[in-house]
Amino acid sequence: MEGPLPHHFATAHSLDPSLFNPQLHHGHASLSSQIDLDTDPFQFTSHLDHQTQLQLQPRVAFDQRPPIPPTRFQDLPSNVRGPEQLNNDFARAGQFGILTPHPQLPNQPQIHHEALGRLQNEIDLRPVAVQDGGTTEGHFGNMKAVPDPPQLDAWRKKLFDVDGIITLTEEEFQTYFPHVDNVYSHRSTQKYKRKPFVSHYWDCRMKGRPPGTAKSEDPTKKKRKRQARERDLCDVKIKITEYFPGARQIMDKEAQSALTAEPSTSNNNDFFSPTQSASVMQSQGQPRRFPFIAPSDGSMASDGTMRLNQPSADSRRYYTIQRVNGNGANGKNDGTAGPHKHTLEDSDRIKKNSVLRYVLKQEKEQKKSEKTYHKKATGAALATVKKHAKEHDLKLYGSCFCPFVQRVWIALQFKGLDYQYIEVDPYKKPESLMAVNPRGLIPALRHGDWGCYESTVLMEYLEDLNAGPPLLPHEPKLRAHCRLWTDHVNRHITPAFYGYLQAQEGQQQLDDATKLQNEISKLIDVAHPSGPYFLGTELSFVDVQFAPWIIRMRKVLTPYRGWPQPEAGSRWAAWVDAIENNAHVKATTSTDDLYLDSYERYAENRPNTSQVANAVNEGRGLP
Repeated sequence: MEGPLPHHFATAHSLDPSLFNPQLHHGHASLSSQIDLDTDPFQFTSHLDHQTQLQLQPRVAFDQRPPIPPTRFQDLPSNVRGPEQLNNDFARAGQFGILTPHPQLPNQPQIHHEALGRLQNEIDLRPVAVQDGGTTEGHFGNMKAVPDPPQLDAWRKKLFDVDGIITLTEEEFQTYFPHVDNVYSHRSTQKYKRKPFVSHYWDCRMKGRPPGTAKSEDPTKKKRKRQARERDLCDVKIKITEYFPGARQIMDKEAQSALTAEPSTSNNNDFFSPTQSASVMQSQGQPRRFPFIAPSDGSMASDGTMRLNQPSADSRRYYTIQRVNGNGANGKNDGTAGPHKHTLEDSDRIKKNSVLRYVLKQEKEQKKSEKTYHKKATGAALATVKKHAKEHDLKLYGSCFCPFVQRVWIALQFKGLDYQYIEVDPYKKPESLMAVNPRGLIPALRHGDWGCYESTVLMEYLEDLNAGPPLLPHEPKLRAHCRLWTDHVNRHITPAFYGYLQAQEGQQQLDDATKLQNEISKLIDVAHPSGPYFLGTELSFVDVQFAPWIIRMRKVLTPYRGWPQPEAGSRWAAWVDAIENNAHVKATTSTDDLYLDSYERYAENRPNTSQVANAVNEGRGLP
């Protein structure tokens, strides 16, 4: 429950919980599956088996087939049309019903159409996106981005040359074909209604292309600039045949049934030789053969026949790749036969393969995610860095966005000391920093052959040099007073600042904001009544200790967490105004965008943001 706010801060409405709610990133709503309206007329209703469909066929005039028992239409699914609608359909089928579809006569083997019909119910033979692989209008889905699979160079050469028919398991195809998809460009897909495979034709990309299509007037269509390439530099065309899982099992059952069925001169099984029926082949002692090439996984015998009872062979999708240019494939005269007229390296220069593009994209995203802190000061701070870039015996190792560094930096500026400022990347610690501070933390100070670290210790060291105006008063009691409340800043205000910034839940943010205000109020209550600084009119040790976080309240907490501005006329407002306008503080402060970018990772509480962030998340003291 929210308690009363200290009088130094804005009224309660400034701490509306809505200000502290983290930004929610809603994912895109799931898109509904696309419906293929161009359904093959051969496909059966998925709710009815073949026998039920036979029962729905009415008897018409001159029909000499055996009578069919009446159907209880009320037991059928709701999407099946009733007898009245069926009668209307058949009334339009011709006077004698000769246009009415009839089931095959008993002496006609039905296994070919039944088996493939069931296959089409189980597997959509049209190349649409599927979960277990397959294609989307010629573009293969579920391909794998494996940057360095075994024998990659040998596989790339094999898939580039295509000297013979290459058979690949689904795993091999998904792994290796993406490494050569830059060589080829999809041109067409051959779909079959009664065959358990799809053929995809790809041209060599060096075949060239025209400058592009006419400009579209559709505002929703993505504009794409395509550069024309010289035409007919290569004639290679390949055919990728995709065999569906389960096809072999269905075809095997079909072949088994065909051997026992009565032969028919009107409907030969076209999966055997066009001039031989199954029974003829059996009588001649010929083995059963299928018109596709199976993978070399033990499912094919040495004579090319299918090994039966191979569950693994029946349940997997596989692919064959062959070169078809010059052989009239796909019903066309394709011109010149032969291999590529260029090298694989030439294809790689034209376009990168999809695996390489994926890797480059991931690297780009990684660099983008890492670029959330600056490595160079901006604004007034940059001008100060340039003034203190020359070699000097007194060196300050720091980072432009680090508040602990700014403490020591302000002290150096206040005292007017000569020094060298060395900007370091705190996430890539240089050896020169590690020599001063083995922990690699900043700030670190090197004075001649001596070095030290920890911001409060370094400020004490600068005081002990007795150079420039002092930050600690001469009176011992006031010096102890300053040290006591310096410890309060380090133990209570600084952890509360980071806890508030890193909190992700709205209620937790509200609680941490109240905690931070309470800790600041304790400091204000012991400060000089009129100020504007902690001890009065002059900048002191406690002011420098607290100044970097006062600066970051307006530049970081307000945009990320809705931190309220000081209440006009309050002691807190006077202190904030004095710090923000102090010349030495301004000389070490960068522009607002530097702090917004640098503290984004804290506001999102990303893992391993810093040792300070980790300590806050783990509930322990700051390092």
